Amino acid sequence: MSPEVIRERIQAQLPGAQVVTSGEDCNFAVEVTSEHFEGKKPIERHRLVNELFKDELADGRLHALSIKTATPE
Repeated sequence: MSPEVIRERIQAQLPGAQVVTSGEDCNFAVEVTSEHFEGKKPIERHRLVNELFKDELADGRLHALSIKTATPE
């Protein structure tokens, strides 16, 4: 996967999200800021992002995804 693919997938599912990606090969970190996270616990936010990559994480195309989430405020 590439940082661009990761960013595009998150933005497709969370319109308006600001996404910063870093990493290479199959290890990435993302920082996602979205109004969709308002009222959600941190674990719920992380699950939401992880769910977008469940197939890639399961088959090894994506080995590690470090996630930081925030609301716009």
